Amino acid sequence: MKIVAASDSHGRDILDDIVRWEPDADLYLHCGDLEDDPRRYPQWLFVKGNNDWMYDMPLTRGIPFQGLHIYLCHGHTFPYSCRQQAIAREAEEEHCTLALYGHTHVHDDRQIGSVRLVNPGSCWMSRDGRPASYAVITAEDGDISVKFKYEDQWPKDSGADRKKKRWFWQ
Repeated sequence: MKIVAASDSHGRDILDDIVRWEPDADLYLHCGDLEDDPRRYPQWLFVKGNNDWMYDMPLTRGIPFQGLHIYLCHGHTFPYSCRQQAIAREAEEEHCTLALYGHTHVHDDRQIGSVRLVNPGSCWMSRDGRPASYAVITAEDGDISVKFKYEDQWPKDSGADRKKKRWFWQ
């Protein structure tokens, strides 16, 4: 199974490009701060980020998919000093083995207890000096592997450098 996870696109037109670049994905998940109408992207499942206050999206989602239980959140409601541990604990309470979150604009992949915790980074702009990114997650027979796709690896027709085209009042 192939899952594509993105986060923090902040109104940039990149999600359609990601679907075009990863057409064989079984599931497309966005970890919040879309800053756009989620109905524009029917292939994607979303959660609400701190900048998505104007759209009707859940704060968290539990997603059972092909035997895998996924916890999806933005992460902004968890304490800064222990964010990863708190998200992993919440995911574990929801019986999820994979948790995806955003907000930090910094990609991350770690195991905390029984939960694989992944932040795909921002597909607009990272905050740690690395290029913008999204994650491709492969799950087979209980094994989860994560590969980050960085902006400098994206096809040259990438939408990442496009200016924000829509604002919440449009």
